[in-house]
Amino acid sequence: MSSSTVAAAMVVMMSFTAGPAFAQKPSPEGGQPQQKEKEKPPAPMTGELIAVDESAKTLAIKTALEGEVKFSYSDKTEIIGAEKLASGLAGVGSEVTVHYDSHGTAKVATRIEVRPKK
Repeated sequence: MSSSTVAAAMVVMMSFTAGPAFAQKPSPEGGQPQQKEKEKPPAPMTGELIAVDESAKTLAIKTALEGEVKFSYSDKTEIIGAEKLASGLAGVGSEVTVHYDSHGTAKVATRIEVRPKK
């Protein structure tokens, strides 16, 4: 092989191996490539409590912007302003603020703040 053929082959090989290394963007601080930032939880929703299904562990609120929004909850959900989950959330018509995480299309309540009916 001639030296120009060998040189051309090396340039082609280096372009295949070096390309992916240059494609990654370094982080602003230097070091490792940027990774997707951890998603922030969505903003809490406030509205009127319109339904509670204790057996399915779901609740629905009516908000000014979103209309009716359904959430699920669990034994780990923190309840503020209610004596017990069943009796406190059974106060349909109360104003509630729901802090939640999104899991696909499902909204899972992590904290529910209940304010008494006015």
